[in-house]
Amino acid sequence: MRICLVNNAPKQSLSLLENDEPALFKELRLKGQLNCDFAVNREKGGFTVKGIASGSQEFECSRTLEPFERPFEIEIDVLVLQEQGITEQKEDDGSEDFFTIKVPASQNEVDLTETVRQLIILQEPMIPVK
Repeated sequence: MRICLVNNAPKQSLSLLENDEPALFKELRLKGQLNCDFAVNREKGGFTVKGIASGSQEFECSRTLEPFERPFEIEIDVLVLQEQGITEQKEDDGSEDFFTIKVPASQNEVDLTETVRQLIILQEPMIPVK
């Protein structure tokens, strides 16, 4: 789930199907499409990426043990910092308010797969009920 950080692409949309990311869909029990809309803005030293991810997950009801689908919509707020001296993308868990990702200064894209995965897991119900 890579997005461009260049100024000529401020708004970006991605739609992922199970064939695109089979491991992610299986782990998160995603059904249908995972849709993401992002706005990328240049900031001093990097970029802010804000947006929405939406889709549907399949759960098993804790009471009836029947499968059911539950739609979700999550907000994405990421600070992407371009830094000298690093060679690959790194997630920084220093802030509780937003995700921070550090990328090499020469890199023009960021992979948000891990960030979106964590946000989807955080919104899941502890005890799923139909």
